[in-house]
Amino acid sequence: MASSLRARKAAGGSSAGAIESSDRETADSPARRQDPASAQVCVWGVVGMVILGLAVHYVQSIRLPRPLLAEEAGKLGFSEERAMGHLKVLTSFGPKPVGSENLDHALEYIVRVLESIKSKANSRVFMEIERFRAKPGRNRLQGGLFKGKTLAYADLSHVLVRLSSKHSDDAEDNAILVSSHVDTVFTSSGGGDCGSCVSSMLELVRALSNIAQGFKHSVVFLFNAGEEEGLDGAHSFITQHHWNSSIRAFIDLEAMGAGGKSKLFQAGPDKWLVDVFAQTARRPSANIVAQDVFQAGLIKSATDFQVYREIAGLSGLDFAYVENGAVYHTQNDAFKLVRAGSLQHLGDNILPFLVEVASSPELAHLGTSQSSKLEMVYFDVLGQYMVTFTRDFAKLLYSSVLIQSLLLFVGSMIRADQFSLPALLLAAFGVILFWIFSLSSAVAVAALLPRLCTYSVPYLAHPILAVGLFGAPAVFGGVIGHTLGYKLLRSYLVRSIPNSASVTAETEKFMFKAVFLMWLLVFGLGVWANAGSSYIAMAWLVIPSIAYGLKESSLSKHQAPRQLSSWTLLLGLPVPIVLTSDIFLSLPNVLISNLVRFDRHPGGGPPWVGNAVIAVMISAILCLSLSYLMPYIHRGAGVWISLSTIFIFLVSLSVVSYELVPAFTKDVARGTYVVHVIEANMDKLSSESYISVSFTTPGGLGKEVQSLAESGFTCGGTERPDFVTFGVRKGCEKPSDLDEDLWQGRPNLTILSDHTVGDQRTTSVLLKTMSSNRWSLSIDTDRIQALHVDIITDETGTKEMLVPKDDIAGIDGVHVLQFASGKNGPHVFNIELVWQKGISAEKSSKELLKLRTDLNVLTPDAAKTLKLLPDFCTLFGKSTSPYTLAYLSRLSL
Repeated sequence: MASSLRARKAAGGSSAGAIESSDRETADSPARRQDPASAQVCVWGVVGMVILGLAVHYVQSIRLPRPLLAEEAGKLGFSEERAMGHLKVLTSFGPKPVGSENLDHALEYIVRVLESIKSKANSRVFMEIERFRAKPGRNRLQGGLFKGKTLAYADLSHVLVRLSSKHSDDAEDNAILVSSHVDTVFTSSGGGDCGSCVSSMLELVRALSNIAQGFKHSVVFLFNAGEEEGLDGAHSFITQHHWNSSIRAFIDLEAMGAGGKSKLFQAGPDKWLVDVFAQTARRPSANIVAQDVFQAGLIKSATDFQVYREIAGLSGLDFAYVENGAVYHTQNDAFKLVRAGSLQHLGDNILPFLVEVASSPELAHLGTSQSSKLEMVYFDVLGQYMVTFTRDFAKLLYSSVLIQSLLLFVGSMIRADQFSLPALLLAAFGVILFWIFSLSSAVAVAALLPRLCTYSVPYLAHPILAVGLFGAPAVFGGVIGHTLGYKLLRSYLVRSIPNSASVTAETEKFMFKAVFLMWLLVFGLGVWANAGSSYIAMAWLVIPSIAYGLKESSLSKHQAPRQLSSWTLLLGLPVPIVLTSDIFLSLPNVLISNLVRFDRHPGGGPPWVGNAVIAVMISAILCLSLSYLMPYIHRGAGVWISLSTIFIFLVSLSVVSYELVPAFTKDVARGTYVVHVIEANMDKLSSESYISVSFTTPGGLGKEVQSLAESGFTCGGTERPDFVTFGVRKGCEKPSDLDEDLWQGRPNLTILSDHTVGDQRTTSVLLKTMSSNRWSLSIDTDRIQALHVDIITDETGTKEMLVPKDDIAGIDGVHVLQFASGKNGPHVFNIELVWQKGISAEKSSKELLKLRTDLNVLTPDAAKTLKLLPDFCTLFGKSTSPYTLAYLSRLSL
């Protein structure tokens, strides 16, 4: 390219007249005249990318295998028909929170099914069934969602199964664990989370009970309770049960939605398990991008995978259903939403994997590791094949590609003439403008949407509208930004290249090369961050570069310049699209579903923040995926694309602003807290009782306010209630009568002793939670250094340790102790607080302790409030949220 520029410079001479008349010549030159077919390259390129991307997404995420009937699967296969029968029964019990009768019924059903399977198992298979009641314990994780918290538990009940061969003497010495949770949040029957997992496990047990006679090792299934309260079930098993020492690896089955494909989204650190899954899974669905996103904290959740990795140091695989993510932890997570084929997909992948692992001598050699990094990079191709390679190979490959790309760019700049470097920098500036205008246009719409619509997330029930609301402005802004950059570059080349006929072609090619530079930067950042998903940037960098080299490079320095060939796109883009379109289409949908529970402190942030997150995500995906098409738009397609995006945006905006489709539906509902709050003080007269209504879904209040205001609720900004684990910043509130029964249920915080020995102050507090088996306590870590908690087991004061004495760390000056137990759990505790040295004995205005105790009781006033709300409001539950009756107490010193 550099030599051709020099040749053209010599041919054109340095005539000032030639330069001054360049614009006129260019307008009439063959290179500048618009070929109608050429002008449509960009339009058809966009259409082609969309069609190919949707086709890949359908194959990779939407299409499910045909469910097998029991007769078709036989004794040795996995039948969705049988698994769905279990799911129907489990969901019929209703919500199954820890300590509930429903949970007991579900566990009893599981035992009955397992006993029936055992009676029909192969005579050479040894099948053990055990009910396990955990001792009191505590879990303190170092990272993620529960960092800075102590998670305590008692009276948790689990069901365990171990399958092994009677002909293998040491089969029980090594095992792979398959784990999921039976309990649900108090708002959900668990059709997806995680009844679908438990039902699949029962069918896996049945199939393996007829296969395991040839196993070298055993397979342990854990049906645990307590996951929804802070991963307590997995922790109690892996730290207390006598089978724990035999576990060499694990599979965790989860759901963050209802149905679809069961996707591998976390794995590691050992590579062998990923390799076996890649070799045995019939329809693998896996991508390390999900692991990078999840571990980066973009999705606020946690699974038992963290416990098995962090506490036990085991290697494992984490699978999750993510379809219908908006129903997660609500009453809408129901049996009817689990699509046919969902459980079959899980069974078809997990069953052959377990058979291979349990039959392989390699399992016995797996050791524990405290490393949090996966040794493998993995992704599936079209849901049929799985690509895996080691981190070491990835580092070598990525570094090699990065260095060679940099050398090629630097080398081309050294060999180029004086115009090339400024031209490339101007082209890169055009790409920057492309990003700036695209992002700012989408974010501007995100900020304005709450002012134009009743609800700030009006597209939640119909996510396709987000494409029109944010994607269309992103493309429109991107076209404007890219056009400005194109004109600046072209203006420079017109003044710099005497042969004006080549200006258009050179402008396109410099803009195309600037996209290489963009992907090189993205790839370099990924390599620097050691992101396994850097293969995506590598594909978008390398394959289009090869296509460009094949179709655009000049073989002779005297060869006349040509405009970019459409073959460059046809050769360069299909492979990157196949590798990434499912990710690019799935990730925004997952994040949109998360908006149902986006406000961790209801009303605590601007209503447009959730929109901005989605807008930035969609805009970034469009900027990345359309970047190679943008140099083609200046052949006349830019106007048509701009008009099309304006039309799509205006239609989408009209639909949501005039509420032609609802923002929420009964199935995709607004996450809601309705809590009867009792702020208990020393006496009844100074205590307060009121109904609090707040929303986890961001945005203003529409129909909700109308119905609540008519019934005496006051809505707006508020500083209460402070639920210990979070606070309400905006909601509705109404006083409620505090009758004697409610008053008697209040917890009691009493100071037993407060003394100082030397320079060490220690305070003992007696906590009585009355009938509550679930409570949260915040501790001021600016004053308290260490914590010790005992359970008072009887009236004589006999103690059983719950939390050993240890230093505590806080988040924002607070350490939170969360406790959950079965229905026979303790209610009296002794809390010993060790003060920081040098703290003044004067009373502080900040509470030393704040307590919330929960009861799964729907009071009459709370029940009336629920009836007042529109049917698109649904109760939302999580480990940190209150039940429908919550007592709040404080202790100051």
